Amino acid sequence: YRKVLALDPIRPGIHYRLGRALLALPQQPNSRAEALKEFERELDLDPSNANAAYEAAEIRRKSEDFNQARRLFEMALKYYPDFEEARLGLAKALISLGRPDEGLPHLQKAVSLNPRSEVAHYRLSQVHKALGNVTDQRKALAEFQRLRNQGSRERDTLRENFFRREVTKQELDSEVAP
Repeated sequence: YRKVLALDPIRPGIHYRLGRALLALPQQPNSRAEALKEFERELDLDPSNANAAYEAAEIRRKSEDFNQARRLFEMALKYYPDFEEARLGLAKALISLGRPDEGLPHLQKAVSLNPRSEVAHYRLSQVHKALGNVTDQRKALAEFQRLRNQGSRERDTLRENFFRREVTKQELDSEVAP
Protein backbone atom coordinates (compact mmCIF):
# COMPACT_ATOMS: atom_id res chain seq x y z
CA TYR A 1 0.00 0.00 0.00
CA ARG A 2 2.84 2.37 0.73
CA LYS A 3 4.18 1.86 -2.80
CA VAL A 4 0.77 2.69 -4.23
CA LEU A 5 0.66 5.80 -2.02
CA ALA A 6 4.07 6.87 -3.32
CA LEU A 7 2.72 6.68 -6.86
CA ASP A 8 -0.72 8.15 -6.15
CA PRO A 9 -1.18 9.68 -2.68
CA ILE A 10 -4.76 10.72 -3.37
CA ARG A 11 -5.96 7.39 -4.72
CA PRO A 12 -9.43 6.73 -3.25
CA GLY A 13 -9.53 4.00 -0.63
CA ILE A 14 -5.80 3.45 -0.31
CA HIS A 15 -5.41 5.20 3.06
CA TYR A 16 -8.33 3.18 4.38
CA ARG A 17 -6.73 -0.08 3.19
CA LEU A 18 -3.39 0.88 4.73
CA GLY A 19 -5.13 1.68 8.02
CA ARG A 20 -6.86 -1.72 8.01
CA ALA A 21 -3.52 -3.41 7.27
CA LEU A 22 -1.93 -1.58 10.21
CA LEU A 23 -4.74 -2.73 12.51
CA ALA A 24 -4.25 -6.32 11.33
CA LEU A 25 -0.59 -6.37 12.37
CA PRO A 26 0.32 -7.74 15.77
CA GLN A 27 0.02 -4.77 18.13
CA GLN A 28 3.04 -2.55 17.76
CA PRO A 29 3.50 0.55 19.95
CA ASN A 30 2.32 3.01 17.26
CA SER A 31 0.23 0.83 14.94
CA ARG A 32 -3.13 2.08 16.25
CA ALA A 33 -2.01 5.74 16.06
CA GLU A 34 -0.66 5.20 12.54
CA ALA A 35 -3.89 3.51 11.49
CA LEU A 36 -5.89 6.44 12.89
CA LYS A 37 -3.82 8.86 10.83
CA GLU A 38 -4.50 6.82 7.68
CA PHE A 39 -8.25 6.73 8.35
CA GLU A 40 -8.23 10.48 8.92
CA ARG A 41 -6.29 11.03 5.68
CA GLU A 42 -8.90 8.93 3.88
CA LEU A 43 -11.65 11.10 5.36
CA ASP A 44 -9.81 14.23 4.19
CA LEU A 45 -9.94 12.83 0.66
CA ASP A 46 -13.42 11.32 0.92
CA PRO A 47 -15.59 12.43 3.85
CA SER A 48 -18.31 9.99 2.70
CA ASN A 49 -16.13 6.94 3.39
CA ALA A 50 -18.26 5.44 6.18
CA ASN A 51 -15.79 2.61 6.79
CA ALA A 52 -12.90 5.03 7.41
CA ALA A 53 -15.10 7.14 9.72
CA TYR A 54 -16.13 4.00 11.60
CA GLU A 55 -12.56 2.74 12.06
CA ALA A 56 -11.35 6.14 13.25
CA ALA A 57 -14.32 6.32 15.63
CA GLU A 58 -13.62 2.86 17.01
CA ILE A 59 -9.98 3.78 17.72
CA ARG A 60 -11.16 6.97 19.43
CA ARG A 61 -13.77 5.04 21.46
CA LYS A 62 -11.22 2.50 22.64
CA SER A 63 -8.94 5.41 23.63
CA GLU A 64 -11.85 6.82 25.66
CA ASP A 65 -12.15 9.91 23.43
CA PHE A 66 -15.92 9.47 23.43
CA ASN A 67 -16.89 12.87 22.00
CA GLN A 68 -14.67 12.42 18.94
CA ALA A 69 -15.85 8.82 18.62
CA ARG A 70 -19.47 9.98 18.70
CA ARG A 71 -18.83 12.57 15.99
CA LEU A 72 -17.11 10.03 13.74
CA PHE A 73 -19.74 7.30 14.27
CA GLU A 74 -22.40 9.88 13.38
CA MET A 75 -20.44 10.75 10.24
CA ALA A 76 -20.39 7.08 9.22
CA LEU A 77 -24.13 6.79 9.81
CA LYS A 78 -24.81 9.93 7.79
CA TYR A 79 -23.54 8.15 4.69
CA TYR A 80 -24.59 4.60 5.63
CA PRO A 81 -27.64 4.62 7.95
CA ASP A 82 -27.89 0.82 8.12
CA PHE A 83 -24.29 0.41 9.33
CA GLU A 84 -24.89 -1.97 12.24
CA GLU A 85 -21.38 -1.80 13.70
CA ALA A 86 -21.42 2.02 13.65
CA ARG A 87 -24.78 2.04 15.47
CA LEU A 88 -23.34 -0.28 18.13
CA GLY A 89 -20.22 1.86 18.48
CA LEU A 90 -22.21 5.09 18.68
CA ALA A 91 -24.47 3.62 21.35
CA LYS A 92 -21.43 2.50 23.37
CA ALA A 93 -19.90 5.98 23.11
CA LEU A 94 -23.18 7.58 24.19
CA ILE A 95 -23.47 5.17 27.14
CA SER A 96 -19.91 6.11 28.15
CA LEU A 97 -20.86 9.79 27.92
CA GLY A 98 -23.75 9.19 30.33
CA ARG A 99 -26.37 9.59 27.59
CA PRO A 100 -27.97 6.13 27.41
CA ASP A 101 -31.32 7.57 26.31
CA GLU A 102 -29.66 8.77 23.08
CA GLY A 103 -28.06 5.35 22.57
CA LEU A 104 -31.36 3.46 22.82
CA PRO A 105 -32.66 4.12 19.27
CA HIS A 106 -29.29 3.12 17.79
CA LEU A 107 -29.36 -0.20 19.64
CA GLN A 108 -32.96 -0.82 18.64
CA LYS A 109 -32.00 -0.22 15.00
CA ALA A 110 -28.94 -2.48 15.36
CA VAL A 111 -31.17 -5.26 16.72
CA SER A 112 -33.59 -4.79 13.82
CA LEU A 113 -30.65 -5.02 11.38
CA ASN A 114 -29.23 -8.12 13.07
CA PRO A 115 -31.50 -9.83 15.62
CA ARG A 116 -28.74 -12.39 16.38
CA SER A 117 -26.20 -9.83 17.57
CA GLU A 118 -25.03 -10.68 21.09
CA VAL A 119 -23.36 -7.29 21.41
CA ALA A 120 -26.54 -5.40 20.47
CA HIS A 121 -28.67 -7.28 22.99
CA TYR A 122 -26.10 -6.93 25.77
CA ARG A 123 -25.70 -3.19 25.21
CA LEU A 124 -29.48 -2.86 24.97
CA SER A 125 -29.72 -4.46 28.41
CA GLN A 126 -27.18 -1.93 29.72
CA VAL A 127 -29.20 0.98 28.36
CA HIS A 128 -32.47 -0.31 29.77
CA LYS A 129 -30.79 -0.79 33.15
CA ALA A 130 -29.43 2.76 33.10
CA LEU A 131 -32.89 4.06 32.19
CA GLY A 132 -34.59 2.03 34.92
CA ASN A 133 -36.52 -0.18 32.47
CA VAL A 134 -36.18 -3.40 34.49
CA THR A 135 -38.54 -5.51 32.36
CA ASP A 136 -36.85 -4.49 29.09
CA GLN A 137 -33.43 -4.97 30.66
CA ARG A 138 -34.27 -8.53 31.67
CA LYS A 139 -35.72 -9.28 28.24
CA ALA A 140 -32.60 -8.00 26.44
CA LEU A 141 -30.28 -9.82 28.84
CA ALA A 142 -32.25 -13.06 28.41
CA GLU A 143 -31.93 -12.75 24.63
CA PHE A 144 -28.20 -12.07 24.97
CA GLN A 145 -27.80 -15.20 27.10
CA ARG A 146 -29.93 -17.28 24.71
CA LEU A 147 -27.80 -16.21 21.76
CA ARG A 148 -24.58 -16.84 23.65
CA ASN A 149 -25.73 -20.31 24.68
CA GLN A 150 -26.86 -21.09 21.16
CA GLY A 151 -23.31 -20.72 19.92
CA SER A 152 -23.77 -17.66 17.73
CA ARG A 153 -20.00 -17.20 17.68
CA GLU A 154 -19.62 -20.43 15.73
CA ARG A 155 -22.16 -19.24 13.16
CA ASP A 156 -20.43 -15.86 12.96
CA THR A 157 -17.08 -17.56 12.38
CA LEU A 158 -18.59 -19.62 9.58
CA ARG A 159 -20.18 -16.52 8.04
CA GLU A 160 -16.86 -14.63 8.31
CA ASN A 161 -15.15 -17.35 6.29
CA PHE A 162 -17.56 -16.73 3.43
CA PHE A 163 -17.85 -12.93 3.58
CA ARG A 164 -14.85 -10.63 3.62
CA ARG A 165 -14.87 -8.30 6.62
CA GLU A 166 -14.62 -4.67 5.65
CA VAL A 167 -14.57 -3.14 9.15
CA THR A 168 -13.60 -4.13 12.68
CA LYS A 169 -16.42 -6.01 14.37
CA GLN A 170 -17.86 -4.62 17.61
CA GLU A 171 -17.08 -6.80 20.61
CA LEU A 172 -18.08 -6.83 24.24
CA ASP A 173 -14.64 -5.61 25.37
CA SER A 174 -14.40 -6.44 29.04
CA GLU A 175 -17.99 -5.37 29.69
CA VAL A 176 -19.16 -8.83 30.65
CA ALA A 177 -17.40 -11.80 32.18
CA PRO A 178 -17.53 -15.01 30.07
